[in-house]
Amino acid sequence: MADIAQHLFGPFAGIGALDLPNTELVEPFDGLLGMFYTKIVNQAGHDNAWFAEQAVPAGPGRVLDLCCGGGRSAVELARAGHEVTAVDISPIQLAAAQKRAAEFGVTDRMAFVRADVTTLDLGRAFDAVVIGGLSVTLFDGDARTALLDTVTRHLAPGGRLLFDHAPAQPDEQESEKVFTVPIRLRERTGFVLVGTLRRPGLRTQFTNMSAELTDKECRTTRQLTGFRFWIDSTERVKEELARHGLSVVAAHRDPEAGAEGQSPATMREFLVAERVK
Repeated sequence: MADIAQHLFGPFAGIGALDLPNTELVEPFDGLLGMFYTKIVNQAGHDNAWFAEQAVPAGPGRVLDLCCGGGRSAVELARAGHEVTAVDISPIQLAAAQKRAAEFGVTDRMAFVRADVTTLDLGRAFDAVVIGGLSVTLFDGDARTALLDTVTRHLAPGGRLLFDHAPAQPDEQESEKVFTVPIRLRERTGFVLVGTLRRPGLRTQFTNMSAELTDKECRTTRQLTGFRFWIDSTERVKEELARHGLSVVAAHRDPEAGAEGQSPATMREFLVAERVK
């Protein structure tokens, strides 16, 4: 949990320093905050449709979804007729993905694998590999290299890698954004404080979440987490992909991006790369 504490900033670091009772540091994509994160990202839909449309232009094929999370992209790909293998290391996220697949009636076209994507070896090739939810930006250095090795290990020649990232913008300045989301979970009510601190000069963006829930007996529990995105220019990402035999053939700005774009979602760009060797 030491890494999580190091990723906290501003009010989140302040909450952690208070040492309040019933306050727990948790892994970013597990526990209550993991469920909250899944619920929030499931509200978006345009990116899933884009992945489904771009994955295999010739028609339905075999698609590998790495870091599948709650299954947004994986389920949309299956609904489009693709055979999908969805991989994530979090049991909570995989359970959410399986539930979503059942709700949309596509379980028969999907397989779920709990594994570390940096060491994954399924022993077969796919027509496309998808990495959504800005997951690529969670990896850097040796971990990013290992992730891209996994991609090339599973991508058929000519196959497509599709992913999103939050590229650094020219002359972009450091920015911080914090907002609150009210929540109700069974008989408990409260809020989640969500914040981002973007430091393009350090190739870094921190995302923090702090949840506080109170039950009918006025007992309060708190969970706190933080994680880091790595942000790079599109050109740097292209160079990195080229070293793994992947050539970018298309780039698309998020159609829902705001003009001011000071959060990971509003800065998002989608890339399509093909395996050339």
